[in-house]
Formats: sequence, structure tokens, C-alpha cells
Amino acid sequence: MTEDVIITQQDGILRIVLNRPDEGNALTPAMAAAIAAAITRPAAETRVILLTTGGRDFCTGRAAVMPKPGTKMTANDLRALISDPVLEFYDALRNAPVPVIARVQGKAAGVGCALVALADVAVAGESTVFVVPEMNHDIAPTLVMDALADRLPRAALARLVLTRDTVTATEALAMGVIGKIVPDAQLEAEAEQLAARLAVNSAATVRAIKAFLIRAPESSYATRRELAALLNSTATAEKFR
Repeated sequence: MTEDVIITQQDGILRIVLNRPDEGNALTPAMAAAIAAAITRPAAETRVILLTTGGRDFCTGRAAVMPKPGTKMTANDLRALISDPVLEFYDALRNAPVPVIARVQGKAAGVGCALVALADVAVAGESTVFVVPEMNHDIAPTLVMDALADRLPRAALARLVLTRDTVTATEALAMGVIGKIVPDAQLEAEAEQLAARLAVNSAATVRAIKAFLIRAPESSYATRRELAALLNSTATAEKFR
């Protein structure tokens, strides 16, 4: 466990707080590892994961992990150091077995945008802004793009990456980055109410919904139909045991 991430469990809610406010909650490898471990196999009583951050900004990107100038490394070395850990972290978020809610404020940049998009419901304050600025540093943000690619239309994804525009919460909602906007003063209460609402559902119900959300987009109609019937009957059967 790292002090840069605070993880607690109470009343069916697994709370994860990014806790590097002085560094814009920039994500470190240790933080990513701690979060992935917590969400991959949450406790049986977990109904929902609530991802929040301390401080002004949600997440301003990723802490530097590039090797020092002059270091000799192969492409495979760099992949193992830089790419694979982040992609595995994104996979853990995408495949969390229960719904993930993100409470978003301030700035969500780079990896911060990815975290928001990978949540099942992202609730943002009206003053929140979003940006993928990597190309300003001649970095190809394909890792962030991997997280966004199945959430955003191609034109919206290309705009974020190529123009490096800072977009408003209203624009982010239209693009599909977030799911809901509320006044800044109501943000915390809105996220807490949503988490509490899900926490009273049964584990079978929320896990069935999340399983459908994960698998349905890449399924054929026939497979999706069978999946819907199977998950519905399995979750409902828990009420008759």
C-alpha cells in the first residue's frame, strides 16, 4: 500500500482516493499497482467502487517514468517499463467486476482523462476541464488513446489528441468522456448519493450489469441476446435460493 492512495471499504462501497494533491494527483506506478490490486478482486460485499481525489485537480497526468538521458534500452525494455504497466492498469479498471464511479473536479489531463473515461459513471463539476497534452512534448499518447478508443467517436478522439484542446465539461459530456455534470458545490454530494444508491442493490445485480457492460459492446446480436438472458436469470435466481 502507498500513502499516495487511500483505500477503504464501508457499507458496500470501496473508496479509492488519489492522494497527491500537491503534485496534481499525478499517477505513480505504485499508485496504479495499489488501485489495480484493490479493484481486481474486491470483497464479496462490494457493490460499487468510488474513485475520487484530494485537492483541486482530479489527475493531471502520469508521474515521470522515462529513463535518464543516455540510458541504453531496447524497445522491449521500454515497453516493460512504460507501456505494459499502464495498459494492465487500464485493463483492471475496465474489467472491475462492479460499477466504478469517478468524481471529477479541476483538471483531468492525459492519464486523468483515461481514468475518467474508464469509469462506468463519471460525474464532473461544471468547471472541470479535460485535455490530452502529450503531443506538446512530442509524446505519442497511444496508451491514453487505448483507454478512450472504445468510449469516444473517432473524430472526438482525434480532436483531443491532435489539437490538444482543453475542453469544458459540457464538451466532454457531448464527446462521451463523462456521463453527468453537476454544479461544483453539489459534486461531492451527487457522487456520494449515486454510490449509496448502488450500495443497496444486491451483489448479483450490480455484477450482472457490469458483466454486460464489459462484454456486450464487442458481441454479436445473438451472443448479446444470450448474454442478457443468462445474466438476468443468474442474478434473479439469487432471490430464490
